[in-house]
Amino acid sequence: MKYINTDKIEKIKLNKDNYYIVLDFDKTITNKQSLDTYMAILDFDIYKKEFKKEMEQLNAKYVPIELDYSLDNEERKKYMVEWYQKTMDLLYKYEVTNSKLKTAIKKGTMEFREGAKEFIQKAYNQHIPIIILSAGIGNAIEEFLKQENCYYDNIYIISNFIEFKQDKMQKFEKEIIHTMNKTIQGKLPKNLQKIIDKKEYAVLFGDIIEDVQMIKSEKLDKIIAIGFLNYNEEKNLNVYKKYYDIVLTDEEASFYEIENIISQISLS
Repeated sequence: MKYINTDKIEKIKLNKDNYYIVLDFDKTITNKQSLDTYMAILDFDIYKKEFKKEMEQLNAKYVPIELDYSLDNEERKKYMVEWYQKTMDLLYKYEVTNSKLKTAIKKGTMEFREGAKEFIQKAYNQHIPIIILSAGIGNAIEEFLKQENCYYDNIYIISNFIEFKQDKMQKFEKEIIHTMNKTIQGKLPKNLQKIIDKKEYAVLFGDIIEDVQMIKSEKLDKIIAIGFLNYNEEKNLNVYKKYYDIVLTDEEASFYEIENIISQISLS
């Protein structure tokens, strides 16, 4: 299934020098079968069985709330804050370490969405800035990209980074980035901000409605917003079409398809 807002996209003419890229990570760069970064960092052969059970219970409770767009936004936001804080507390309780995290990532429970690695490599070759903004675990994203040999110097990651001292996780006391407060606004280093300020356009990728908010709403007419609709396609398609300029589901939800669409319509 595929939706394209051709009226808007035809007005945006991209070339390698006039845009930057903002990407969500979990279920966007990675495919929908992949574990999210919170689960991927946990090698449950190492930890107690109770740890896995508690994590699964949290996910079972809060994932349906995250994806339920019939709920009031403020109510969903309250639940998201609650979920993320409880998850961080669990990671601390069961003594997650940096060495265990790296070992878990090596198990390969995260996989690129089809074409994503090549897309990132192409952006690097063309010197196009990539900002990865994730409500997941930044350490996991960084480690995954390093292990896949594509943690390039055009990539900047905004996420929840766990601080480790002598391999041990420190109590997480920073503001948690969750699905409903994700934005690049005020979170970029000055040198990168100067670079993207000179770009006329942006290409944004996400898999939930809130990902559109990664860039300020008043700039949306200069953005191609691309949404991967991973779940509840029939129920959520009309909602996604209100926010995303391109919506892809199922077998069409690949970065190859995105490049094909954009090159046919506007890429010059």
